[in-house]
Amino acid sequence: MSNLLDFMQRATTGPILSEDDFNMKRLIPNVRKIVQEFNIRYTPETPVSSDDALADRLFDAALEFILRTGVYCDDTNRVIQFERDEILQAVANLPGNATFGEGRDRRVFSSRKPEDGKPPWFHIGTGIVASSEDISLSQVEGYGSIPQANSISIPALKSIKGMDVIGGSPLEIHASLSAIQAGRKALTRSGRPGLPILNLISTATTAIGTIAGTHPDFGLRSSDGWLIDFLAEMKVNFETLNRLAFIQVTGGNIGSTALPILGGYAGGAPGTALVMMAYYLLGITLFQGSYHLTGPVHFRHGRSTTRDILWVFSVVGRASSRNMRYPDIALGYAAAGPATKMYFYEAAAATLCFVPSGYGGVQTVHPAKAVVNDGVSPLEAQFCVEVAQAAKEMNSAQANILVNQLLEKYEKEVDKAPGGKRYQECYDSQTGKPSNDYLQLYEQVKTELTDLGIPFKY
Repeated sequence: MSNLLDFMQRATTGPILSEDDFNMKRLIPNVRKIVQEFNIRYTPETPVSSDDALADRLFDAALEFILRTGVYCDDTNRVIQFERDEILQAVANLPGNATFGEGRDRRVFSSRKPEDGKPPWFHIGTGIVASSEDISLSQVEGYGSIPQANSISIPALKSIKGMDVIGGSPLEIHASLSAIQAGRKALTRSGRPGLPILNLISTATTAIGTIAGTHPDFGLRSSDGWLIDFLAEMKVNFETLNRLAFIQVTGGNIGSTALPILGGYAGGAPGTALVMMAYYLLGITLFQGSYHLTGPVHFRHGRSTTRDILWVFSVVGRASSRNMRYPDIALGYAAAGPATKMYFYEAAAATLCFVPSGYGGVQTVHPAKAVVNDGVSPLEAQFCVEVAQAAKEMNSAQANILVNQLLEKYEKEVDKAPGGKRYQECYDSQTGKPSNDYLQLYEQVKTELTDLGIPFKY
């Protein structure tokens, strides 16, 4: 089986191309040709697809796309090429699960199939920036207090002692370690000290920050997860590979990560689905991942709840879960912010898409495109859990009906989505409790969505 040193050799000896030539002569033409060859067609009326034949074609198309395109290494201007047999061998050797957490919170994260019926892995929270350690503590304590939580994401910290964190500086190292320590303290407060952190360290923007964050005295544990990102699209650099080398050597759980851009180099929905599926195969083969985090983002709207993006989620989830056993987490970005009806409509649509499509895990749908500091609260996480529990009872056709109804509620509002409230505006930071107004809105929306047909488990 090929390892990182084999791929590094290819990164230093493979075909030389400028980045523009890779994009224009390999990436974009191959997306267009393979989408046509394998008949990958977007059907707007089915944002939650139940087409197994399409899913299987997409899997085969993604394999062919990797073989023709490769992965571009920015630092060497060379293409890392792959062999069919090494990818298929990596798929065949997948264990189908990964183990995370400590003590009572140690759990096995397994892959699922479409319409599986078993609950997904609940990954709670976001890496959205917290403006202070106090707010970070309060948010994470709230995440840990959700009984169904299997793992969490910890917030990124904006500053240390009033100084904005600068990537690659000592401030990044201090902030990365402080973020982990705050997360651990908050989980202890919530009575869940063994819950795993699966989003690496949002504060760490460089490999040195990642490496510092693994110090055994106060960093991540071997039972946590390390996200390693591909660059858009089909690219890596030495920062990526440095993280990868260190985590592979130290035996950490690698979470291969890719957020393809619809409307970018991949083109529309069919091309984005093709590239998104390819990242799964590369995550297994190149990164040797234990799990995969995925979620397309719309180039124009900066979110993941448009009709075409939901279709991409659906067909890729179906393709990956039918053809291999790689635990994966679906991550969506909503346009609307916390404490708004529109956020709940978007989050419900995304989660109803994820679960019947076969994703192994679902993450809290990120409010306000994840760009507002303090722009998330535990109540959004609780909502996504409750929708996911309801969605496991549905097949894709049933979910498709509901998602179309939800799209009618927010689809035309995409360009004027409400910003919502920051954490401290809808929660009491001292008690960690939501405001009465927010609780009333939450129950009101749940009643409305129950009448729509979502079978919440009260």
